[in-house]
Amino acid sequence: MPYLAMRPNGDRVLSLDVKDDDDILCPLCEEPLFLRRSHYNRGRFVSKHFVHPSGSECAGESNLRAKLKTIAAMKLREIFESATVDHERTIPGTDRIADVVATFSEEFYPFGKGFIVEIQHKHDDKEIDSISWDYLKAGYSVFWAYQSDFEGQDMKFVEHRVKKPWPHAVPIVEGVDGYPESVQRLMDPLEQPEVMVEIPFPAKYLRAHALEVIPPLRGYYDKGVSPEGWEKIDAVSLHGKGRERAWINILRSPSNHIFLEWWKKDTERGNPEYMIVHIGSEFPERFEAFMEDTKEWFDSGSADQQVAHWVGGASLSFRGTELCESWISIAKVPYGPVKIVVARRDKKRNTRTWAVDYRKGDLGRLATLRHPIRQLFGEPEMEAEATKPSSDSKRATSNPPEMVWD
Repeated sequence: MPYLAMRPNGDRVLSLDVKDDDDILCPLCEEPLFLRRSHYNRGRFVSKHFVHPSGSECAGESNLRAKLKTIAAMKLREIFESATVDHERTIPGTDRIADVVATFSEEFYPFGKGFIVEIQHKHDDKEIDSISWDYLKAGYSVFWAYQSDFEGQDMKFVEHRVKKPWPHAVPIVEGVDGYPESVQRLMDPLEQPEVMVEIPFPAKYLRAHALEVIPPLRGYYDKGVSPEGWEKIDAVSLHGKGRERAWINILRSPSNHIFLEWWKKDTERGNPEYMIVHIGSEFPERFEAFMEDTKEWFDSGSADQQVAHWVGGASLSFRGTELCESWISIAKVPYGPVKIVVARRDKKRNTRTWAVDYRKGDLGRLATLRHPIRQLFGEPEMEAEATKPSSDSKRATSNPPEMVWD
């Protein structure tokens, strides 16, 4: 099915350029050709093309590009009946020559001034982005047609690949370009002298939250005493092996208050996390009860349950100061491990938590907190056989080197 012919003077023409009564010849056999208009055959679109007289054995000159442009042009004429369809036409406002373009008599939303089809062959080296940008700036929509978009004598438009003047042609600006001068002054005012005002945090807020932000011994854990007077009394290692390490520091503040500082650190990722809680004179006795309840909970088999809800174990609640409440709990997560959880909550019900997986021997390692805490609060040690440290537990007198966070 030929799409390329020639006039008697030898000029090559497409079926787009020929009228019904024009004399046209086949470039190969030089016999007259006839023009067959676009039509539908069994429901399928067939674009305008040339035909030989009946009985001719000449197949005509084959030109893929001529065929694809003709099919695209005929398709545009079918879709935009009132538009003027041309091929190889320079687009006003650019130096680009479009393969096929349908030009509207007036702007037609959303396609703008016209609709351009550019034929992209497999080995074409067209600068798609820059060409498209020029067409869009000129107010024309553009569709890049690939051979896969053609089927027989028809072409299918893929709607999401049609680029329209809006919003693709909206110019990219920076800063305040394009705004009126008055608006520019408001958006980009002249530099004003710097004004600095000190706004102190409320004392109550600092008392409740300051230690959550910066560890009191930061930079002085090796020395054990900070310039402000914070002192590390002792340290207990919970998890000294494996990827996740955990330990507890016992601190005394300059005002002689006692704090437990719970630390954990992923040795591969870094980023240590800590929770600091204030303990009062009621803590030693409650801690003994907590340890006994925890042992009974483990002995009961509750820690071995595999269920879809949390299984609560022993819990120790204490109020170190009037500003916040703290607690330590043992609990089993749904279908997961047992966790040691430490939490604190302020008067506005804001809660922070710290948790690590329970490991075998942790109960014994927790029990080693008894001795330094009872000494600090001036109470004699109590023998609790049920929670005596296991043989595999060791109490560290200082943080292991890799645990120091400066």
